[in-house]
Amino acid sequence: MISRISLLKCKEGVSEEAFREGMMGDVRDVIARMPQLRKCEIDFVTDRQQRSHLGRGAIDIDGFIEMFFDSYGDMVRGMAALEEALATDYAQFAAPGIPALVAVKKVDTPVPAYLDDVKLIKRMSFLGRKDGVSAAVFQDEWWQMHSALVKTMTGYAGYNQNLVIDRIVDGESVPFEELPIEGVVEFWFENMKAFDECYGSPAFKRTGAHGTEFIDN
Repeated sequence: MISRISLLKCKEGVSEEAFREGMMGDVRDVIARMPQLRKCEIDFVTDRQQRSHLGRGAIDIDGFIEMFFDSYGDMVRGMAALEEALATDYAQFAAPGIPALVAVKKVDTPVPAYLDDVKLIKRMSFLGRKDGVSAAVFQDEWWQMHSALVKTMTGYAGYNQNLVIDRIVDGESVPFEELPIEGVVEFWFENMKAFDECYGSPAFKRTGAHGTEFIDN
């Protein structure tokens, strides 16, 4: 499964409420007509507090739209079919120059089915790659050892790793140096108590220490 994650900033002069209503209304309606699209999720940032040992990265967004496709080719065809209509609606609510990440999703710990109807807390982290670390080494460390260390942590309800395979700025693919994100983390928690206990645990500190070996925010 391929996902395309569009990183959104609210347009200057547009209220947060109007931005969210626009994304959930006009923009979502256009995306719903997209051929080849399997699923779409729209999320908004509600808390920017930094809790990781890795420090705060340079990415500052107000929300993101994640679209799912069976293949990279399906994504290209789907986006091309509605590119103009989507750009018109984005322009009403979002700041110009919307960058996007194309990623392969690894569902490391699925959210249990019994939580399907529960409103969970979702934590997103954008990971850079440390100087001197190749893309191949990053993937191996993240998907193998780091994944195993995350599984020693408790309190979280689900965990995904999204490995970035393409970066798109102004409709064109760009190298890592122009949009230095190598991975996107998704964590889910049932409540803030579980969140704080997880992030304050020795297992989280141990996992974070390993992250400093290959992640650079």
